[in-house]
Amino acid sequence: MSQKLFKKLINISSPILITGQTGTGKSRAARRLFELSDIAKEKFLTIHLASLKEELFESELFGHKKGTFTGAIENKSGYLQDVGKGTLFLDEVGELSLEAQKKLLYVLEEKKYTPVGSTVALSFEGRLIMATNKNLRELVLAGKFREDLYYRLSVFTLELTPLSACKEKLNREIHKTFEAKKLEFGRTSLKMTSELLLNLMESPWKGNYRELKNCLEYVVVMSDSQFATREALPTWFSEGKTLSDSVTKGGFVSHFPEDFNEALEHFESWYLRAKLSKYEGRVNETARLLGISKTTLISKARKYGIDTLGLRAEASQAKAMKLAA
Repeated sequence: MSQKLFKKLINISSPILITGQTGTGKSRAARRLFELSDIAKEKFLTIHLASLKEELFESELFGHKKGTFTGAIENKSGYLQDVGKGTLFLDEVGELSLEAQKKLLYVLEEKKYTPVGSTVALSFEGRLIMATNKNLRELVLAGKFREDLYYRLSVFTLELTPLSACKEKLNREIHKTFEAKKLEFGRTSLKMTSELLLNLMESPWKGNYRELKNCLEYVVVMSDSQFATREALPTWFSEGKTLSDSVTKGGFVSHFPEDFNEALEHFESWYLRAKLSKYEGRVNETARLLGISKTTLISKARKYGIDTLGLRAEASQAKAMKLAA
């Protein structure tokens, strides 16, 4: 991403399109543009278009009048009205149908919209930021995306590069995320071995920032000593898959023993270690939040060799370091 271009886009009122692979931080970039803008005191709302049913698009975006359709028991304002003079972020705009694209183009061109069942056009006063992980030009050529909308959106485009594209940036993000996860789970004394760093640097990171975050969270939780080694890496990492690949294709399951009872113990060990780390080794609070007795939790912690006192000490050290900083 060009920082120079990013700064120029902060306060423009025109629509902005953010492109990039899954996990490159498109929603984070959109929110950052908003937070640095002159309208940062206004609202920032997000619509995840990929999960929005086609028949609900107009109602959610434009609003509707009472009695317009079955279930419309009262007037409803849409996102375009609710956001006011703020910023509306449309995530995965490439998922819209051609009919929905036509309606979105009208909003972009005229700055107006009409609630479903109404004859009165309302003015849109906010700013639109859109994002997609798809190649919209290819969708245009395939007849799946309107050419006029494509050219309207592509005026101001912010392209986010993959995490692996710049080794210097990747190295910085690895250490930044590792330190953040250490603080989150009270493992401040944990150190990364050079071998682990090398493995992380050589990964293609298909899932980009999201995959890196998930991977290092796993590493921090599963490391048994003061050193995070390559042995703490999740199975899906060594198989060259993203976490989502691993779960959907059985990689996550294959990480466990074949025997059902052994697999349950394996998961229980991982789960309790993660929760005790998150709650700083506090047995009483962890047991209460997990809905189990203190006695049961202590017994299981001993069974799996989880040092709750050590976790509490590391959490205290982390807080002291934070206050000192």
